Amino acid sequence: MSDDGITLSDELIHNIMHLVMDHDPAAQQDMIRALQYLAAISGYLAADYPGPEEQRNELLEHLHQFAMHVANDRASSASEPEPQPAQAAAPAGKSIQDENNPAMGVWKPSN
Repeated sequence: MSDDGITLSDELIHNIMHLVMDHDPAAQQDMIRALQYLAAISGYLAADYPGPEEQRNELLEHLHQFAMHVANDRASSASEPEPQPAQAAAPAGKSIQDENNPAMGVWKPSN
């Protein structure tokens, strides 16, 4: 497994949202509906977690906290001045693997 973490990009988010909206056109007008799809997919995939239920629930709680951190990071960066074009291409951040628990990651904003 790579310890490079994940990298978000506008293209990745656009492509995923496009798939959701193709599946359910109402999601295009209802952001909550689109977010419900993404949360439901996470829950669906987490159901196959190979460990005990308690560990699966800890993973889901970690994902909740991770999502909150990413949302807060993006919301705070939205209120900052626009980056220069060279900086705009940089990813917003990435998840670095937690050495103590390989199934978990730690969100690190880009510099």
